[in-house]
Amino acid sequence: MVKKTGYPEEGELVVGTVKNVQGFGAFVTLEEYPGKEGFIHIAEVAPGWIKRIRDHVRESQRVVCKVMHVDETKGHIDLSLKRVNEHQRRDK
Repeated sequence: MVKKTGYPEEGELVVGTVKNVQGFGAFVTLEEYPGKEGFIHIAEVAPGWIKRIRDHVRESQRVVCKVMHVDETKGHIDLSLKRVNEHQRRDK
């Protein structure tokens, strides 16, 4: 896997490891961007209503996410799991 510098671009697919799961979403360490962490809001974890987020993601799980928004001034990277299809996940 190629290590990159800076921030990912919106729409880019990134591989990460779930670091922490909260009731409102999950924090993900981005493997291709050392030192960068993104956030998946619960609404972006899966389609439909989610009763328990841990039914969908758990700590140490490797995930492929789509970058939805990047705010470099705040250091925020918003990610989505539900906007990545199976074909994209396999290719990444």
